Amino acid sequence: MHKSGLSLASLGALALTAALAVGAAAQDASAAPEPSDTPVVGVYSIEGMEWLLTSQVVDGEMQPVPDGVTVSLYMRGGAAGGSGGCNRYFADYALDGFDLSFGPIGATQMYCEGDSDVEAAYFANLGAVAAYQSGGIQMALLDANGDFLLEFDLAPEATVVGSWVAQGINNGNEAVVSDALTPTVTAEFGADGVLSGIDGCNQYTTVYEVDGESITIGPDIASTRMACPDPALGELSQQYYAALGAASSWSVDASGALELRDDGGALQVRYLPAE
Repeated sequence: MHKSGLSLASLGALALTAALAVGAAAQDASAAPEPSDTPVVGVYSIEGMEWLLTSQVVDGEMQPVPDGVTVSLYMRGGAAGGSGGCNRYFADYALDGFDLSFGPIGATQMYCEGDSDVEAAYFANLGAVAAYQSGGIQMALLDANGDFLLEFDLAPEATVVGSWVAQGINNGNEAVVSDALTPTVTAEFGADGVLSGIDGCNQYTTVYEVDGESITIGPDIASTRMACPDPALGELSQQYYAALGAASSWSVDASGALELRDDGGALQVRYLPAE
């Protein structure tokens, strides 16, 4: 089994550096610190932040997460969740010191193309977790034997605020469609709670509110009333407005894409950062 990785030497180095810095600040200027052979262990919070999976055990070997697949973990107040690579999942967890365990995992049942094996391995590994190690910006989850199962990096701070271009929009039939017209839809999430942009044909504006991972958009959307040169653009705008109204959660994945999902975890809109 894999007992190293995640650059866990860096975890020890981070913990050692932090401990030495604190110790040095506490020493009297005239007193030299006494050397110690006792290992230094850093204690870092792993709750209230998003973690992105970088590698996991598959068939007894630690393997990197494939490019383009985002697996995430968020823990707070005994409730865990995130993306398994395709489906949104949720589970209870218990944390006591460095002991960590997860309860039964529930998940949405979206169709996955090529990501199901990654997700199945992740859910199985999560169920076998018994402990964790963390250096603050990296985290490893271990089984009861101390073998590494999952390795994560701390996700960059995410925000909806900014300029975005649509990459996919739910067409109302539980299918996210992307074609040549999709990038004509844009979104500007302002720090003042105003959402504006182009719906493919007309300019629109509405309001939004974010509370943690939850988001509420609208319900009223104002727009200009220019005639669309292509009937398909008018249909696209209606699908987009419906998707915005259905959105109840948001997340930014490792690629920097913003995703809006409904209460059931179904993707409603996926945006890429505007260049």
